[in-house]
Amino acid sequence: MDLVTSITNVTNKKYLTNLKESLQEKNLLDENRNLNLGQSREEDFLEWFFALKIFKEGRSFSPHTIKAYRSDAKTLLTFMLEHRLSFRDLGFPEVKTYNNYIKTNYANKTAIRKLDFFRRLLEFGYETQFYKVLLSTWVVKPPAKKGHYIIEETRQDQPQTRFQLRELTQEDAELLISYFPKIVKTDTYRMYLQTRNLLIGYFLYTTGLRASELLSLNWGSFRKNRRGNLLVDVIGKGNKPRTIPIKKETKDLLFSYRELLHESTDLNMQDTSPLFYSLYYKEENRFEKKRLTYPALYKIVKSAVKLAAQNTAISPHWFRHTFVTVMLENDVPLVVVKDWAGHSDISTTNLYLERINQDNMEVHLEKVTIFNN
Repeated sequence: MDLVTSITNVTNKKYLTNLKESLQEKNLLDENRNLNLGQSREEDFLEWFFALKIFKEGRSFSPHTIKAYRSDAKTLLTFMLEHRLSFRDLGFPEVKTYNNYIKTNYANKTAIRKLDFFRRLLEFGYETQFYKVLLSTWVVKPPAKKGHYIIEETRQDQPQTRFQLRELTQEDAELLISYFPKIVKTDTYRMYLQTRNLLIGYFLYTTGLRASELLSLNWGSFRKNRRGNLLVDVIGKGNKPRTIPIKKETKDLLFSYRELLHESTDLNMQDTSPLFYSLYYKEENRFEKKRLTYPALYKIVKSAVKLAAQNTAISPHWFRHTFVTVMLENDVPLVVVKDWAGHSDISTTNLYLERINQDNMEVHLEKVTIFNN
């Protein structure tokens, strides 16, 4: 099995499930019972790296994340094949050459991700004695642009660039959500699909959930606090739990949605049934329900964007950025927004606040009196 085939297989969910069991049979422990890949095949080195450092036990990944890891690995393998290199051949010159290649050919955000993947692989190689020296020392990532930005648009006759924010105004977000139910074309289960789509829009806009978090919601994710307010418990990145309050409008639509499904509206934290479904036609007008997937969610958002004639770059994640900005603009404390959004560090949340303050510079300036009339 060549390395290109390895990377395709190693990012396959079923393959990963059986990987550790199959590698248990191989004698890869040294005299200190530490993992030693010094004499292992390159395919084994790559598989162990993904199993232990990328797809760790208990972690779930969105299709986008898996696609990104696969892309980063293929970029590295393609570079190595073009230069007739093996993993064993990597040393200081090769690391610096690849580092320069990535910084030259990719935008900063993508380059940072690809070089971080490369750095982690080199560190793993050193930890497992595949490499005798810490080659990751020579990986230097480009500086990151602060905030949530996309396409760099070069200004004419200027060396500067400007960045487009990946977020919506409140008006645009509310307008776009109103189109979520309008994209439903089928008459079968029309009311259910329209309500489901509108509820998805409400959740994206009023909770700031990541797409993967939204799709992982079960009916058992919801509960009431002592005051009777509805909450949703979420498992975020790194399996970190957090709790988010649910707005009354979203709550009312949520329970209406459950009634349309002919499912109980009694809260039951043991209920693991998915909150959002796709319907698949079986036979004799019967449909099978399956948990909504990211491609289906992405299609809902993109179809609404097209129908509403909005920015074609808009994706589900734009609503998360919009949520954080709207909360801060309405004076919700920084630490509260940080917890609701599931940011690992408050500095991430603070980036939004810095940008909001920049947008309000003229408001602050009006408070300064210069001339006395």
